[in-house]
Amino acid sequence: MAGKATGKAHMRTTDCGRLVVAALAVALCTGFVMLAASNDRAQAGARVPVLAELFTSEGCSSCPLADDLLRRLIAEQPIDGVEVIALSEHVDYWNRLGWRDPYSSARFTQRQSDYAAVLGEGQSYTPQLVVDGRRGMVGSDWQAVRRSIVEAAREPRATLTVSATLGSGRATTVRATVSELPDAARTDRIRVMVAIVEDNLVTEVVREENARRRLRHDAVVRVLDTIGTVARNAQAGEFTKEIALDPAWAVKHLRAVVFLQDDRTRRVVGVAAAKVS
Repeated sequence: MAGKATGKAHMRTTDCGRLVVAALAVALCTGFVMLAASNDRAQAGARVPVLAELFTSEGCSSCPLADDLLRRLIAEQPIDGVEVIALSEHVDYWNRLGWRDPYSSARFTQRQSDYAAVLGEGQSYTPQLVVDGRRGMVGSDWQAVRRSIVEAAREPRATLTVSATLGSGRATTVRATVSELPDAARTDRIRVMVAIVEDNLVTEVVREENARRRLRHDAVVRVLDTIGTVARNAQAGEFTKEIALDPAWAVKHLRAVVFLQDDRTRRVVGVAAAKVS
């Protein structure tokens, strides 16, 4: 499957990325310039949190544009009334071509495959961005990404609060409180997931499609685990998990992202994040 997925990735990202990469770059820059004023007009008060998962790889020449878009979404938060909370999940099916992505994992490849099954896309490709587990699109397509995030923000969602306290022995205790789970989500089991993500990562790629490029990444998933589940017909719960931190990770750049995902539909009905502190 990885072979077919990689082949399709090349085809789709070539068609959607390489042939129009200059146009996309211009559109991205223009879009963000136009939205700068929109940021200034954003009303005070809570924004609606939406989860954006980017499936990417350092072995894919079309992925850096999507990586940059994700980084700008995190830093600039350009959509009125929305807080974009991001995960950068590096798949491993590009590794066999000669450059091993240091952040890649078979688990992210499987997670993307699971999305392909429920979203009806058939095969996986990079760069793919999945919004709230509901919609998938080419991760560098700003207009499609923005439209999907705005639509997702209109959906009912739970109230979720998160903290991540750094303890002794290089571990963090993540606490999540869930309340007001939407009625439509109470008929299925809701999995409470936690990701530890690291920002400000840089790689000097020396081989294959991105050779001689310096790639920058934010929200790279270091840990993805389950804290617990919200029982059927329940609307609230409290969850705690202690997570070990690798000494190689820079604590000042770590965040904990907790999200609520329907086991059956894969839809995300709540997300929140907190710095590890």
